[in-house]
Amino acid sequence: MSRVREPKGKIVRALGHNVFGNPKYDRLLERKPHPPGKPPRWSSRRASEYGEQLRETRKYRVAYGLGRRQLKTLYEKARRAGGSTSDTLLVYLEARLSNVVFRLGWAVSRAQARQLVSHGHVAVGGRVLDIPSATLRPGDVLELRAPEALAGPVRERTVQGRSVPPPSWLSREGLTARVVARPQASEASVPGRIGRVVEFFAR
Repeated sequence: MSRVREPKGKIVRALGHNVFGNPKYDRLLERKPHPPGKPPRWSSRRASEYGEQLRETRKYRVAYGLGRRQLKTLYEKARRAGGSTSDTLLVYLEARLSNVVFRLGWAVSRAQARQLVSHGHVAVGGRVLDIPSATLRPGDVLELRAPEALAGPVRERTVQGRSVPPPSWLSREGLTARVVARPQASEASVPGRIGRVVEFFAR
């Protein structure tokens, strides 16, 4: 995981998107939709091709909690897989265990999801798996085994329908879930131009 040292609010405003998933950053963007350090009426020149590639790469890195080397490794894996490198890269990002826990609504952010996984609160196939970067496959069954202090609020959100419904490739029932299909690039949780990331690493 790439450690975020810069204030998260500043990162969100710079990227113009709530890459952390926490609802409080949506409220921040509503109040301050302009980049940090600039007045609202300020407008910059159009970014260069490299600048746009760098910005999109940073967006995906921060959103999924990856270092540059980690993201490049996934890019190389997607490139060798054949087909659309952009779509395959998105599939690899979405299939990470920490992201799946977040998409299931068991955590309010990917950072919280990574913490649940690394603390041994998530089981896959009946066994605790504490590696946030682990790749899940269709047929994998997940179970949240957190203490009641953590599991209670999650159960309440899912039962009362207050959590975001999972994507079509995931099936959730309370604190158990299943990966029913391969992640769909069209349902990726981070809107952006993943092609710019591919261009950045293909230089």
